[in-house]
Amino acid sequence: MPAAILPKNSTIVRSMKLLSTRARLQVGAVVAPERALAEAVRLFLTPPRRAMRARERDFLAGGEGFVAPLGLGRLSAWRFGDRHRPAVILSHGWGGRGAQFRDFVPALREAGFQAIVFDHAGHGLSEGGQSSLIDFGRGIGAVASAAQSRGIAIAGIVGHSLGAAAIAPYLRDSGRALRSVLVAPPASLVGYSAWFTRKLGLGEAFRSRLQSAVERRYGVRWDELELPRSVESIGAPALVIHDEDDADVRIGAGLAVARAWPGARFVRTRGLGHNAILRDPGVVRDAIDFLKGEVVFAPPPARDGWSAFPGPAPLL
Repeated sequence: MPAAILPKNSTIVRSMKLLSTRARLQVGAVVAPERALAEAVRLFLTPPRRAMRARERDFLAGGEGFVAPLGLGRLSAWRFGDRHRPAVILSHGWGGRGAQFRDFVPALREAGFQAIVFDHAGHGLSEGGQSSLIDFGRGIGAVASAAQSRGIAIAGIVGHSLGAAAIAPYLRDSGRALRSVLVAPPASLVGYSAWFTRKLGLGEAFRSRLQSAVERRYGVRWDELELPRSVESIGAPALVIHDEDDADVRIGAGLAVARAWPGARFVRTRGLGHNAILRDPGVVRDAIDFLKGEVVFAPPPARDGWSAFPGPAPLL
């Protein structure tokens, strides 16, 4: 069947596009290396942008929308609950949307908070076509500043996947000590770039050039974002929640984050995977209990057979 008449989300179409991209970049890396590098950087920084579902539109319609300036662009954000209550910012992951936290919002309101969801740069209804861990950290700061300019006090942050990893650079750069919940956090930008270049059939030399190009663009060295350096000086209380069946970001990454973050606590879940964990009532309850300081969770376990960290996990 011709690819042109297959559904756009077809696995066959995606596989064909990947094979075509691999072949083009592998040839380009030899005959036109600068052009190949520029295309790889573009791919590396371009998140998948999925159409919003009806239930997500309905959910966002129940909030008060506002805009958070970020550089030359704007982030779309929504506030839920009594504006006089402290707010919790909810930070989604790569390729995600703020509306993925819809199960957190009513529980946060019932617990005495207001909730702020937003779409990171290049995602959902926010402006931009590209993004990165650095943009994510700055996005959290932009939303916090926009909320505070409206007289809203920030009480904490909950992040998922890359949106969880972005909490650390935000806290470090802002000097704030907000209670933070990191759900399925990845551990290494270098690890993700290695996975990315392997997927394209390219080697370590190309990966190193990719890293240098992205570092020049943002003016930030990746070693500042790697564990344990990225979290070892953070004084904010943190809870890491990770599922042992997460196939996208292995639990070893969450354990590495929790072990490197001074005083962090750790909750292991089972059978939820990488995305359904955001819809689990127990995860929502644990996050809120931690934000309220009502429950003292256990620290991450010492290394043993199941928890040994095998290496850097992708930043997904």
